[in-house]
Amino acid sequence: MINVTTVNTLFHKVGLTPSEPIRWGQPIPEIGNGVYVVSLSSNNSKNDGLLPTCEIKEEVFSKWRSLSPELNINGKLTKQVIELELNKYWRPKESILYIGESTSKTNGLTKRVNQFYIHQVGWKGPHTGGYWLKLLSNLENLFVYYAVCKNPRDTEFKMLMHFIEQTSGKSFYDLDELGKYLPFANLKVDFQKKHNISKAVSKKRI
Repeated sequence: MINVTTVNTLFHKVGLTPSEPIRWGQPIPEIGNGVYVVSLSSNNSKNDGLLPTCEIKEEVFSKWRSLSPELNINGKLTKQVIELELNKYWRPKESILYIGESTSKTNGLTKRVNQFYIHQVGWKGPHTGGYWLKLLSNLENLFVYYAVCKNPRDTEFKMLMHFIEQTSGKSFYDLDELGKYLPFANLKVDFQKKHNISKAVSKKRI
């Protein structure tokens, strides 16, 4: 049976309690390590804020194209082509868009999430993972939730596996292609999401 996933159920599944919602762009008041989730919902117990499709912000797309001049999808490159590709992975019934973690002693949740905020699509760092999120026209309307934990990497993986099982309605052991069931902006963990976007990142480290 396929079920939707709220922020609460996702954190509770790994024995954690999520923070109150923090609007995208606002600092995370936690220097320790842990896990975080980016969601459309402003309520951690509801699957709110759903959208039927995703749209790319024109300004972000233009900058991306200039930073990564070889960017293409099967040899084509327009905003419409990119949007069509991204909408293959958009989940209109799911509010959770990304699950992440922070493990470094010098790079806790405050710093790691801020790296996500300042990252520009096309850069090699500081937060290339999840860059699809940065393309969205509604980015400023998203919310971040977090929790401190002892083993962030393992916890993130467990949260991702729970999300996969919820969205597929099957045990992850029974799935041949796990990547297509990941949250929208998660492109890889121990496996990758298959997609057709090529040369997305600049050859230079910016």
